[in-house]
Amino acid sequence: MSLEQIEESVLKLSPEERRRFAEWFFEHEDELIPDDGDIHPEVKAEVLRRLEEVTAHPELLEPWEGTLERARERLNEFRRQKAQSR
Repeated sequence: MSLEQIEESVLKLSPEERRRFAEWFFEHEDELIPDDGDIHPEVKAEVLRRLEEVTAHPELLEPWEGTLERARERLNEFRRQKAQSR
């Protein structure tokens, strides 16, 4: 079956059937689309390590609100230190 035939068949489904199909596809995506190895194993391991860490210690997370301001403050502090060392 071609992609065009699949698309045509999916578009013939009722909205409820499409929703159910979308849910099914999402649930089985890993089985349907094999891992092509884009993520380096070390990167994947680090992401999983960080996930475990924040799951075990959510108090370590910083809120997203104010992130830009905190980054600017850190950058300005770095610039002040660099200017003082000259």
